[in-house]
Amino acid sequence: MSDNISEFISEKNIVLDLNALNQIDAIKKLAILLKENGYIDDALEFQSDVLEREKASTTGIGNELAIPHGKSKHVIRTTMMFARNEEGIEWNSLDDSKVKNIFLMAVSSEDKGNEHLKMLATLSGELMDDDFVEAIKKADSKEKILKILQKRGNER
Repeated sequence: MSDNISEFISEKNIVLDLNALNQIDAIKKLAILLKENGYIDDALEFQSDVLEREKASTTGIGNELAIPHGKSKHVIRTTMMFARNEEGIEWNSLDDSKVKNIFLMAVSSEDKGNEHLKMLATLSGELMDDDFVEAIKKADSKEKILKILQKRGNER
């Protein structure tokens, strides 16, 4: 397993104009897209698994960022999405900031071992880095976001 986040994300899983009204709407829209892209087989069930995880503790980590994730039998292939919402949305964030940048992880319950934990740990580490976060926030195209993720992965 590589620690390279970019191996888990593809351009079609990057959304720069999510236009979600709230946290549930954001997760719903992303679940629908994951289904359209062939990563999950049931958008509603996956959405429900992610929201169930949110109840345990918030994934709004502050600095306008959220990293929601769901381990679900409805995930065909483990993947990650990045979405940007122009308007900040309430996410019960640790610093009370509204969320504009969302990294959603969809993890297959078939995944042996801790693939998703490694992905989450790698991402969490990156999100502690102000330069990385700034670069992600400023990136204005899917290509730029992918490049940032790939560049970081290659530096490891």
